[in-house]
This record gives sequence, C-alpha cells and structure tokens, in this order.
Amino acid sequence: MAKRAQIIPPRPDLKRKAVNFSKGFDLKLTPEVLQKLETVVHKSQDKFTADIAERLTDMRRSIAQNAADASLHPYMIKALSDASREIKGAGGTIGFDLLTHIGKSLNDFLDGMSNLSARQLEVCTLHIDAMYVVLANRITGAGGAVEAELMRAFDEACAKFREVS
Repeated sequence: MAKRAQIIPPRPDLKRKAVNFSKGFDLKLTPEVLQKLETVVHKSQDKFTADIAERLTDMRRSIAQNAADASLHPYMIKALSDASREIKGAGGTIGFDLLTHIGKSLNDFLDGMSNLSARQLEVCTLHIDAMYVVLANRITGAGGAVEAELMRAFDEACAKFREVS
C-alpha cells in the first residue's frame, strides 16, 4: 500500500539561498511578478520561433544546393539531422509539440543514412514543409485530428521509404 505524500516546508537557510530578495523573485507570485515572468516567456518564444524558422530555411537551402550531387548527401543528411534534432528539442519548450513530433520523425528517418533517393528527399522536404506550416500557423500543443492524421501519414511514409531504393 502506498503512503500519502508529505509536504515538507523548506528550512529557512535554504529559503534564503533560493530567494534573492535584492534581484530575484519572492516565493509568492504576485500578479506583477507573474506579468514579468510571462513577458520573459513570450520574448523567449519569439527568439525560439525565429531560430526555428532560420533552421528550416537552412534545411531547404541545403536540399536545394546538395540534392543533385550524391557525393554531398552525407553532409546534407548531417545538416538536416542536426537541425531536425534541434527543432525537436526546442519545439516542446515553446509549446509547439507538433514541431517536436515532426522533428523527431525526420531525425529518426535520417538516422544511419548516407545517401537519399529522390523519394527519400521528398519525404524530407514534406517534413520541412509541415514544420513551416506549424510554425506559420502557430499550431501549439499536439494539434487536433488533422495533425494526428498527418503524423500517422509521416510514420507510414518513413516506414515505407526508409529502405534504400
């Protein structure tokens, strides 16, 4: 049988270390403090969004410049993989869970590949386009039924075209 959780108040010396009364916030969040925190979060969200948009642009540019030359595919794949991993990590931080899922899908798709067929390049491009749509329309959370169907379609496409053609 599980025991009930017990809330233990912090010791005064720990409370003094955790709260910097000259620079920091008090433990009690007043409406003014909450407003300041929300402002910081919104500013950070804008920076994250701009960073993700820049990464998506770089991903498109990498495909446009390197897709035709198979000898450049390993470099392109690394660039796409690195960018999708960064997007995967950042998406959930700012509330764009769908970006996390799509970024993970692309990252998993590229894992271990050294060359891409024309179909595999299309799968990568579709992932990037979908991330653009999520970002442009500010689709936060996991989305709805359409987004769930999109993720199922990505799963199927990744499974089908993962095999080297």
